[in-house]
Amino acid sequence: MSDESHPRPNGPWQVLGSAEIYRDPWLVLTKDDVIRPDGRPGTHTVTRFKDGVSVLPLDAEGFVFLTEEFHYAQGRRGIEVISGGVEAGEDFLSAAARELREEVGIVASRWMPLGVVDPLTSQAIAPISLFLAEGLSFVEASPDGTETIRRLRVPFAEAVEMVMRSEITHSGSCVLILKAARLLIGRPGRQ
Repeated sequence: MSDESHPRPNGPWQVLGSAEIYRDPWLVLTKDDVIRPDGRPGTHTVTRFKDGVSVLPLDAEGFVFLTEEFHYAQGRRGIEVISGGVEAGEDFLSAAARELREEVGIVASRWMPLGVVDPLTSQAIAPISLFLAEGLSFVEASPDGTETIRRLRVPFAEAVEMVMRSEITHSGSCVLILKAARLLIGRPGRQ
């Protein structure tokens, strides 16, 4: 544990000391010795993930592009929006543009930030910045060696239904698709 001379507050918790117990390029795991809100001693482990981005590319015909990819932790293929990590020194929009180009070979000329989602709040810090991308053009994709991605083009309304049927379960994807649906309701030609 770190040598802290005084407890530091974290909301109703008091942190007595912290120790990093694991680190890799994607996450840092920290164990804190704490005084809980009820006054009893305990520990709390926090996982800090690399900041992430999720992008929903929307074409002029009302179709969105999604990915179908095998995800190691789930042990299955999943459908989601374009998502990835923010590299050191990279801003969120640059990361979103890079991921869009690398994963599915799309370049966008118009970007709309749609906020942030925190998919895991009790024991993890894992913010995902959300973007709607429009004005699309296509180039060659260049996914990294861990990715086997299939690009899907589906009507936007169908993507919303895929969320509602739990065919899309990635939290950043679900929030982004539903936020975009709410935003686009008032646009001419959109329902």
